[in-house]
Amino acid sequence: MASLLDKIISDYLEKRGYLVGGALSQERRKHHRVNTALPAATFYGTGAMSSAPLSCVVLDLSLGGALVAYPRGSEIKDTSIGEMPNFSLCFELPRIKEDVCFRCDLRRVFSIDNGLKIGAAFMDPNGYNFDRLGAYLAQ
Repeated sequence: MASLLDKIISDYLEKRGYLVGGALSQERRKHHRVNTALPAATFYGTGAMSSAPLSCVVLDLSLGGALVAYPRGSEIKDTSIGEMPNFSLCFELPRIKEDVCFRCDLRRVFSIDNGLKIGAAFMDPNGYNFDRLGAYLAQ
């Protein structure tokens, strides 16, 4: 919703000569993002200390990271970035029908009315899973 409002306002201001070339909505990301709604699971910790999977949904995806949403009542809590450990994000890529998992570094945490959203960057975007993600995003 915020993106839509940003687009409406910037188009309005641009048409009236207050902005030149969409100055309000310059993209800072390195990678193209794809909006999606993929069921996923996150795991906090490593090895024997890994948490039980927490259900979530991947809302958008790029070669650099993902935006993940947790429903209200999930075990994940709204906390500061420094208090939350790195985690693994696992989901199935549609059309390719393969599960991929990525180690993620937490970048943003924000509450929404019906839960929590987390912005994450992939820590080591290399290897087979990264290649599969690239093939999916290129489609």
